[in-house]
Amino acid sequence: MSVKQFIRNINFQMEALLLVAPAVIFFGLLVIYQLFSIDPYFSVSIPFILGNNIIIMQLGLFIVPYILHRFLRSREQGEYTFRIIHVLLSVFLLFAIMFTYQVVRPTYANYVTPIFDNKNDTKFWMEATMATYVILGAQIVVQIIFLMYSLTVIFPPKPKDAVVELSL
Repeated sequence: MSVKQFIRNINFQMEALLLVAPAVIFFGLLVIYQLFSIDPYFSVSIPFILGNNIIIMQLGLFIVPYILHRFLRSREQGEYTFRIIHVLLSVFLLFAIMFTYQVVRPTYANYVTPIFDNKNDTKFWMEATMATYVILGAQIVVQIIFLMYSLTVIFPPKPKDAVVELSL
């Protein structure tokens, strides 16, 4: 196996992390929520910011960069280091956002409402903190930067024709 083939294989594994990491975290969190009696779907946070929903949202956010990674690799374009940094930073931010939630117990005795019909008063809630929103914003900025980079590599700007100046 040559060095170029090895780098291509490593690059494939790295770009696959964009799709594998959210799935692993999602199913891992389902197990953790059951073990620690956490109800990730009941809180006062915005619904799409809840624990599992944010993972699914980021999986959707990672699909376009994944396709761009595959396209750049197949055409052997773009800076390899930049692509690897993008994958590592994206996965790091995905893991980091899970540590920004605050696990709280409801402060009042009976929070059961007919809407949710939750019979278990012992479950904890997960509340998003300000750090959750900051990391989510950083993740969106990272994906936009990579999208702009990929599009400029795939469709490079055309060189302008030289302007001929006439002097008298």
